[in-house]
Amino acid sequence: MNPFNLLINYVIANSRASFYNVPGNQEITNTALLTGMVSENPLMSYLIIDNKAKIEGEKTIVPVVTQTPTGTGATQGLQAPGISATGAEDPKNTNETPKGTSTGETAPVNVVTLENVKTEISDSTKALKEEIAKISENNKVELQKIIAETFNPKIEGLEKSNTALNTAIIEIKGRLDEISKSTPAPAPDKIVPNKDVSIQKEITKNGPK
Repeated sequence: MNPFNLLINYVIANSRASFYNVPGNQEITNTALLTGMVSENPLMSYLIIDNKAKIEGEKTIVPVVTQTPTGTGATQGLQAPGISATGAEDPKNTNETPKGTSTGETAPVNVVTLENVKTEISDSTKALKEEIAKISENNKVELQKIIAETFNPKIEGLEKSNTALNTAIIEIKGRLDEISKSTPAPAPDKIVPNKDVSIQKEITKNGPK
């Protein structure tokens, strides 16, 4: 883990969060720090952080539904029979209906109800969640790939080093055992009386009193 990579990823996270209008987003910062710990590839780290910032930015987008006002659009061209566009009665198309009777025809009206709005929002939210799930799954696969490419060779190298070290230790122990078996034990030292000390003692005893 390189602290310099963590600092670079933190700066990238703040930059991309500001770009997608989600400054200070903790999820983006956490992703940047995690990527800095497991990856030493700056391009891969940038792509992962940018993708996470894009996802967080899309979460804040509210779908806009345009409602068509009644009386416009499809209903704008519907006019009462016998009345022209200026509001004056058209003598050619005057079909008077007796009072108390109905024509039996209904004009189609395009009305946006609250249920339609709710359904459209639900569909948009569901589609957005599915897209986010796909992106998250892709990020998970990429992260696992990075971890496998980065850490697995190091772990295998450590295991090989430990195996070689254990083999060397066993070999050294075997050689030490062979050396200890082939070397005879040293004989105990013989105590040789010091003649000069005995003579000195006799002279001291026989000296003038």
